[in-house]
Amino acid sequence: MEKTIYYEMKKDGIAFLVINKPQRKNAIDGQMMDDLTVNLMALDNDANVRVIVLKGQGEHFSAGGDLKQNEGRNLTVGQSRQLLKKYTRTVLTIQQLNKPVIAMVDGYAIGGAMSLALACDLIVVSDRAKFIANFVQIGIVPEMGAMLFLPQLIGPYRAKELWYSGRTVGADEACRLGFANRIATPDNLEKETMELAESIAGLSAPAVQITKNITNGVLRPMLHLILEAESTASPFCTQTREYQIMAKNFNK
Repeated sequence: MEKTIYYEMKKDGIAFLVINKPQRKNAIDGQMMDDLTVNLMALDNDANVRVIVLKGQGEHFSAGGDLKQNEGRNLTVGQSRQLLKKYTRTVLTIQQLNKPVIAMVDGYAIGGAMSLALACDLIVVSDRAKFIANFVQIGIVPEMGAMLFLPQLIGPYRAKELWYSGRTVGADEACRLGFANRIATPDNLEKETMELAESIAGLSAPAVQITKNITNGVLRPMLHLILEAESTASPFCTQTREYQIMAKNFNK
């Protein structure tokens, strides 16, 4: 059985960590989040790794949380909360790693996948990348630190507009708003990402690590609070009639 999360070493201490479920546009589930966290920790503990690149297999970064993982199940609030904790644990891991993590985004980055990219240190996008913060559209609140990361990057008014509308943000707009660092054609996306990764890998590793840890550490107390609040609010929302209708329609 093919692994849905794996990593491969590139040159100069750069590791590509791959979300590998292209038949579902790399939609993520709880087990994949556990595997992603384990692989992130392994790479962080590997002295040969200097930069981690997170990417999706094929033409998409990720379609977000796989709603089919709970199809036919009526999860309690407690069960939903435990499932969501797997996702928030990955976000915290990315933020707390010593190694910088670059999200390489091609195609869709929807819902939780957008949050996953925002949790990374840098984001490089292809010109066909599409970010969609569609949490409210399926009847839940923004998750995985989105309510901290997005307002911090683009301001609370723009963030709320994206959440309430659920509209698509293309690559150019993502760069203008300030949550994407570089843009490339799909054919040059890996090359552009590697150039950025190589430039970081060539720096002093202790200086990079300390800079990341201090920068993220300033926000860490607030991130813990936001993730805890999200882990309470979204499971509650999944018990509402609105969620049952909206999620069912979205999952078609």
